[in-house]
Parts: sequence; C-alpha cells; structure tokens
Amino acid sequence: MRKFTIVLLIIVVFLLWNSSIVTAQFLEAGVQKLASPIKARNFTLKALEGRKISLKGLRGRIVILTFFSPLCSVCQRQSSSFDKLAEEIKNKEAVFLLVASRVKEKELVKYKKEFHISIPILVDRHGSVSKAYGVWGHHETFFINREGKIVGKTFAEKDWTSGSMRNLIEHLLREGG
Repeated sequence: MRKFTIVLLIIVVFLLWNSSIVTAQFLEAGVQKLASPIKARNFTLKALEGRKISLKGLRGRIVILTFFSPLCSVCQRQSSSFDKLAEEIKNKEAVFLLVASRVKEKELVKYKKEFHISIPILVDRHGSVSKAYGVWGHHETFFINREGKIVGKTFAEKDWTSGSMRNLIEHLLREGG
C-alpha cells in the first residue's frame, strides 16, 4: 500500500508540474488558456486566391485563426507580425489563417499587398463565422488543437514573432494542443 501511495503521489506531482508549465507558456504569450477545450465550430470559407478552406479539412493540424478588419489600426500593425510567425514556424502541421468579415474582396487584395501577407485571407462575407465564434470586435485569435478544439484565445495586441509566442506554437505542435 505504501508503494502505491508513493507512486500515486509522484504521478500527481508530475501532472501538476506539467500542467503549470503549459499554463505558463500560455501566460507568457499573453494567451488565455481555456480550462476545458471546446469544440471549434466548423466552417468553409473562400480564400482570396479562390480555393475553399474548411476547418474540418484541417483536422490533425494546429490552427491559429485570427479575425481581423483591414480598417483596424491594431490589425494593420499585427498582420505582418502574424504572417512572419507563420513563415518562421514553417510547419505543415500548423496552419495560420486570417478571417475578414463583411469586407469587399478588392479591399482585402489591397490589404494583402500593402502588408505583404502570404498566408490565406478568408472572406466571411456575411459575418456568419465571426458570429459563430462570438467575435464582435477585431484582432481576436483562437488556438485550435489537432482534435478541432479551441484551447486558447486572445484579443489583445501581440508581437507574434516574440519568443514566447513561438514557444507556445511549438508546444502546441509537440503536444497536439
């Protein structure tokens, strides 16, 4: 019985220690870690390039989904940084997506050129995906794990190329979110 108690104690300490490290990675990156992951709403949206992208089709990958507006000054400051993070990570298991709601495509094409965006910009023409995710403002980001569950979110301005943000994404890639 004593050995069982010691083994159980070691397991509990390991789990608590591991959990606090993961929480610390979210905190350092300025991302709210959800206490319990929630299923991300599926969607299919057209990218500016014309292809359709669905969240369900990305299952098995980590998805970093950012809602933005080309008129939002914070979004303008962050878009290039977000795109650079995607370029730095260069992992086919991580997908970085920008979603714009209720914006004309020609405005998004101009935005993509002006801010040198290489990642897909998805067009949420009527705002239905934004509404499904509870997004009413701009520059809100959701971190979705390989199982299609939201594990974290943020709506504050970020330096996406910071070491803490790269560490969080790399952790999600290693652990599966």
